[in-house]
Amino acid sequence: MMFGWILLLLIVLIVLRVRLAFALLLVSLVYFWFADIPNQIIPSRIMAATQSFPLLAIPLFILAGNLMNKTGMTERLFRFSTAALRSVPGGLGHVVVVVGMLMAGTSGAAIADAAALARISVDEMEKNGYPRPLGSVICAFAATMGPLIPPSIMFIIFSWLAGVSVNRLFIAGAIPGLLVGVFMMITILILLRNKRTGDAPVRTTLAEILTTGRAAFWPIIMPVVVLGGIIAGIFTATEAAAIAVVYALLVGGVIFRKLNATLVWEALHETVVTSSAIMLIVAASYPFGWILSAEQVPQGVLAYTTGISENPIVLLLIVNLMLLLLGMIMETTAVLLIVVPMLLPLMSSIGVDPIQFGVIVSANLLLGTITPPFGILMFTVCSITNVSTVAFQKAAIPFYIAFLLLICLVTYVPAVSLWLPSVLLD
Repeated sequence: MMFGWILLLLIVLIVLRVRLAFALLLVSLVYFWFADIPNQIIPSRIMAATQSFPLLAIPLFILAGNLMNKTGMTERLFRFSTAALRSVPGGLGHVVVVVGMLMAGTSGAAIADAAALARISVDEMEKNGYPRPLGSVICAFAATMGPLIPPSIMFIIFSWLAGVSVNRLFIAGAIPGLLVGVFMMITILILLRNKRTGDAPVRTTLAEILTTGRAAFWPIIMPVVVLGGIIAGIFTATEAAAIAVVYALLVGGVIFRKLNATLVWEALHETVVTSSAIMLIVAASYPFGWILSAEQVPQGVLAYTTGISENPIVLLLIVNLMLLLLGMIMETTAVLLIVVPMLLPLMSSIGVDPIQFGVIVSANLLLGTITPPFGILMFTVCSITNVSTVAFQKAAIPFYIAFLLLICLVTYVPAVSLWLPSVLLD
């Protein structure tokens, strides 16, 4: 009963647009006050939440992505992909998807990827026959590959919550992340077949491809170095994040000679702002997680959902709908921190591997980042491209359908996420 009132207070605070971290802290204080629990537990729990070596990878991967964008690596990837794919119908749309894949292997931060893609590609796509809303949609959906294709900030947080290997999670997300790109390309081709939009194929010479490929060599190698070291067991995810930062500094400063004190300061500033927001929510959620355990909420969720149905297919459908709804109205980190501890026992009871569950959760929450009313990726791209959210939503319908198909595939075909880790790590 006490938790019901606490949950209601949290919902009210969120509706009133109180910052989530402060809302979580406030409801924790209220609970401890009425339960006559010493308030000293809150600061001790907050400190415990921040003392985690795996979570150190979050600011490091964000910094690596910011350095990559500041030093022109993203533009080099875009030019190379353009030269290689412009001969394909709808080439620029495919270019954005491929660049999104390559960027996903460096930062794991969807917002940074979405902003970079929108700045470098939407104007060019509009010049070549793509309606501006559709170009914005392609950039936003391409950015969703960032938290699926390793490295991934969402996977780092999930592994910390669920007590599973972050390396295994990283590898598990590779195929689903690539499938996002494949489904997007198929959707673009279908739109072109119906002659609704798109640019005409443009022939490019082998010399152009080789020239742009040489210029993009170091950015392309970056995810190979990071992911290769993780897969080979040479370094952990956190060590890989540090190596990614050093790599970006060396390439941007020594090889490209584009890095200066101003750009480094801008990258550090953006990293501090982004990672501080994430870590503040992580820290504030820890006392709330203690409340969940004290009130036996996970056990209650398990009993309630299994009372509805014991069929795994039905239960997975219910969980997906819940995650989609929460992803639409809350920030992804907050949903992870609140929901994962509650749903893990349920997933275990129906035989869902926690690694697969991590991919299911991430895919659902990513769709929420492109869907109103929260839709952080949608708002980020629309603010850069000056496209209304209504126009964005109309253009996004085919891509929503494709993403929902991907979620079904990840949910009901475990091999999509579990096969690659079993091959590379077992």
